[in-house]
Amino acid sequence: MSNSEEKLRISDYALEPVHVFDASDTVSQLIGNLKETHSYEGFIEENNRTSSVMLRDILDVDNAVTTKLSTIMAPVPRLNAGDSANFAAKLMFEHRIRSLPVYEKGKIQGKITSMALTKAFVESSGSKFTIPKIMTSDPITVDVSDTAAKARSVMMRRKIDQLPIVEAKKLIGAVTSDDIVFSMLLPVVERENKGSLRKGRFANTVSSLAGENTTTNEPRDSLSKVLQNMIKFSTNYSIIVEDGLVSGIVTFRDFLKVVPFGGTAEPVPVTIIGLPDNPLEAELVKSKFTAAVEQLRIMDPTVTDVRAIIKNKMINSQKMLYQVQVFVDSTEWHENYKVEGYDISKVFSEINTWIKRVASRRDTKPDRVKWKSSRRHQAPEELNPE
Repeated sequence: MSNSEEKLRISDYALEPVHVFDASDTVSQLIGNLKETHSYEGFIEENNRTSSVMLRDILDVDNAVTTKLSTIMAPVPRLNAGDSANFAAKLMFEHRIRSLPVYEKGKIQGKITSMALTKAFVESSGSKFTIPKIMTSDPITVDVSDTAAKARSVMMRRKIDQLPIVEAKKLIGAVTSDDIVFSMLLPVVERENKGSLRKGRFANTVSSLAGENTTTNEPRDSLSKVLQNMIKFSTNYSIIVEDGLVSGIVTFRDFLKVVPFGGTAEPVPVTIIGLPDNPLEAELVKSKFTAAVEQLRIMDPTVTDVRAIIKNKMINSQKMLYQVQVFVDSTEWHENYKVEGYDISKVFSEINTWIKRVASRRDTKPDRVKWKSSRRHQAPEELNPE
């Protein structure tokens, strides 16, 4: 991407609408909505946090009718309209997710998807890359006689959503997490040449669950052609076939491999103690905090160390208070800052704003005044838990 393209913000993209679910909703309710809207995940808002349930998460559910979303949902980062598209792409690529919720003034505005980012990339820079450069070579396949249970196990273990189906090494179709999950709600039916399809069972062969159309391309095709095929057939993949044999597979995640994520290769002196256990939440906090510190170092190369210490305090069974103290050390000055709140992302947004204010005051003149300050702050949007 060009420099101007690297500066694209999420606000430059058309967001897709989002239906927000309740944690008490059942998995079957979510499946019905995902099938109707051709979506991959559902978002749940609870206690000032956003969680998601992806189709891949549902693979491990035995009873979709009785299982509540609260038992399988996991927190996801909340993006702001002003966040960079490159940062969104980085999160999606590293954590194998297809979309993230976008918020403005505390309200969800929609979601940014890997498809939207891919479209922008292909339109601007797609001609610079080839299919062999981005595809996953020699992908895992399943045999036509393998069961859905085997495909399900592979998908959960390898965190993938699509498997080419082969017979005598020749491609005959593909089975996806969508195919397996949506079959949970189907009654017993007779499918021509494929036998009975049993409701909610994984004993069916993968071929009995496979979709009618399989998206394929050849290695010499352009990225634009691959993308057009994926959009045409409403799939997240295209199997790359050469002489009838599977040589690779391309997903929207593979397209994101060549999106510049930004940042610097120089090590950043950043330490964060007490990061959230959820890897996505931790990545969001760490990435934004590191970006703010990098800006500070550009303004003042004398910065030698930046530390954030997170302490958690349970207010009640539903409320967690995050107390964070930040220490910034330079060869010539020192600062520390305290902030607390009930949303870790908002707490670090306040910290990053403070770091940017510090950066704006710093310069590289030799007569810089040495100074030290200590401040304590409560995030303005946080309310009394009582």
